[in-house]
Amino acid sequence: MAEKEKLSKEEKAAQNAVIKEIMAEFGLEGVTKKRLIRFIGNNENWDTRMIGYRLKRALIAETYAAKNH
Repeated sequence: MAEKEKLSKEEKAAQNAVIKEIMAEFGLEGVTKKRLIRFIGNNENWDTRMIGYRLKRALIAETYAAKNH
C-alpha cells in the first residue's frame, strides 16, 4: 500500500486558503463540499481555475441527478 506524502504546514495552509476562497466564491458550506474541493484540488495540482471549472461541473451533475432520480 502506498503511503501518503506528508504536507508541510505552509502547503497545508495554502490548500486550506484555496478551499476557503472557493467555498466562499461558490457559496458552499459543509465538510462534504470541502472534501470534494480537496479531492479535485489534489487531482488538478491546486490550480484554482481548474478546480472552479471541475467543481462547477460536479455541482451541475449533482443537481441534475437529484432532479431526475
